[in-house]
Amino acid sequence: MSLLTMITNVCRRVGQPVPNVVVTSTDATVQQMLSFANEQGTALMKYGDWRKLRKQKIHTTVAQEEQTGMIPTDLGYFNDESFWNRSARRPLWGPIDPAQWQAWKAFDTFPVMDVFYLEGDNILVQPVPEAGEIFAFAYTSNLWCKSATGTGQSEWMADTDVGVLSERIMTLAILARYLEARGLSADAAWRDYDMQCRQELAQDSPRSTHSFAGSDDWWARRPGIVVPDGSWRV
Repeated sequence: MSLLTMITNVCRRVGQPVPNVVVTSTDATVQQMLSFANEQGTALMKYGDWRKLRKQKIHTTVAQEEQTGMIPTDLGYFNDESFWNRSARRPLWGPIDPAQWQAWKAFDTFPVMDVFYLEGDNILVQPVPEAGEIFAFAYTSNLWCKSATGTGQSEWMADTDVGVLSERIMTLAILARYLEARGLSADAAWRDYDMQCRQELAQDSPRSTHSFAGSDDWWARRPGIVVPDGSWRV
């Protein structure tokens, strides 16, 4: 479903004239709906952990604290506890909060294990890594739509653009925002939108089973010798 199709469907539902174009339209209502579509694309991206937006960043280190270029240009948000030094097979702990980082800098003392701090568009790592190590982490991309040729985008740029995320959900949100802008009740539309989001997220990818007795994968995130569970004769 393209951008033009979404806006056309909303216009039909609210009794507005159906447009032939959206991005280049001079109609105030159509431009308002385009604005709603862009706002809602970003909001939907942040709604949950969408499988289609999951990516990983592989970074080859340089021998300095500041790892320039480690933050992806299409970063929506980081996935917690996914930072690893693959070369050393150990986690990167962080992000460290500013107060702790500045305290370590003042005393020029850092933990033995790798830690990282976010500063602007860069990631700072201590102890300073050797050149050529492989760092990796998972993140959610902000490219929630794409062009007709498949180029990822963070906003609608052409009538033929299509959604990476569900256009059906986006259509519901555009409708709800339009009703609100006209001073009409949008409660039912927002309830429908939220229900559809929850349903699609639940079906988006398989989920692991978690035990109330506690997780047994603690060893995977910590360095050291791993001994499997069980009874062992010594």
